[in-house]
Amino acid sequence: MKILISTCGVGIGHASRDIALAQYLEQNQHEIEFASYGSGLKYLKKFSYKTYNLPPMNFEGKEGEINIEESIKQSKDIPFTFIKSMYKESRIIKKSKPDIIISDSHYSMPITAKFLSIPCYIITNDLTFGFSKSTDLKGIKYFEKGIKKFIIEITKGCKKILIPDIPGNIQIPDEIQNKTSHVGPLLHNHSEDIDTKDKLRQKYNFKKKEKIITVTIGGSEFGKILIKNICNISDQIKADKIIIFTGLEIKKDAFHDFDENKVIIKDFTHNLVEWMKLSDLTITLAGHTTSMELISIKKPNIMIPITNHVEQEKNANRMKQYGLTITSEINNPQKLLYQINDTLNNIQNIQINPEYYNTFIEYDGRKNVHNIITNFNEIKQIQ
Repeated sequence: MKILISTCGVGIGHASRDIALAQYLEQNQHEIEFASYGSGLKYLKKFSYKTYNLPPMNFEGKEGEINIEESIKQSKDIPFTFIKSMYKESRIIKKSKPDIIISDSHYSMPITAKFLSIPCYIITNDLTFGFSKSTDLKGIKYFEKGIKKFIIEITKGCKKILIPDIPGNIQIPDEIQNKTSHVGPLLHNHSEDIDTKDKLRQKYNFKKKEKIITVTIGGSEFGKILIKNICNISDQIKADKIIIFTGLEIKKDAFHDFDENKVIIKDFTHNLVEWMKLSDLTITLAGHTTSMELISIKKPNIMIPITNHVEQEKNANRMKQYGLTITSEINNPQKLLYQINDTLNNIQNIQINPEYYNTFIEYDGRKNVHNIITNFNEIKQIQ
């Protein structure tokens, strides 16, 4: 079966989980092609899949903060971008000739697929939004209400709505409950297939007793201020090594004035989960894919939502139930310094909540998606 995956290109979290899914589907004799834009497309191009370019969609803002009002002002172009995207998608579909389409949080593709009579499944971890909470402008609140209704109507037209999480974590509107399946996280590896912390340290030439922190900001430019702040306080952080991944939009040579023996800056890795596992503590923005990976490896973390990014705020709050997560603010370096050192001092006392974790690991998201799209009648959990 030939499958076209249409991926939201804002950041690389969507693209990362879609690559994990694509590799599993490919192992099961399916042919995969991708369509995306922005950081997501840059990430996808690092793999061997055929990719198609889609018109970009982005947030407005500055370092560490999304400007909701400015983003909405710029949304006057959304109808044109939507139509432009659908035109491009129709050409891609006619060229690709997929049997089915999987759309990850890219909401024009299901409409295009329906016009062309191609079965479409949608992957999403946020169906309720909430961005208007950061403003008192009534126009934005009405805009959000309209967007919610629009998204619900789009998802109703899909074969199935696939939630890459476990039941109870994501709010599902009543109108689409019967269309929804919680497939579980879309991870690159089962936790038991990832090497131990000691083996990974040996693999990457770190000492067993070193205190190591991994910092990641995904594919977003909004995390640049977090890296700047970490570099500025690095001499006061009680760790031996601080490994920072800048993502695909920020060059590592943009940062200066830190101890290069202590702070190691890299721009990209295919194996971020290995670096998180070999560390004692992970500091990260609050992307959904990263949060799922942190749970899978039981890694203590400090999670920092981008300001006014409601989805990330939801992710960070949900993570607290697992007992591994402390939340912080993206541009408060002194608070972050205290939290880092306090967490490192108490790292041995941080344990994952076994009840939530045991439910989490029952779900094999990649296998469940495969079962659904190949017409299995039920999601099969790992026993």
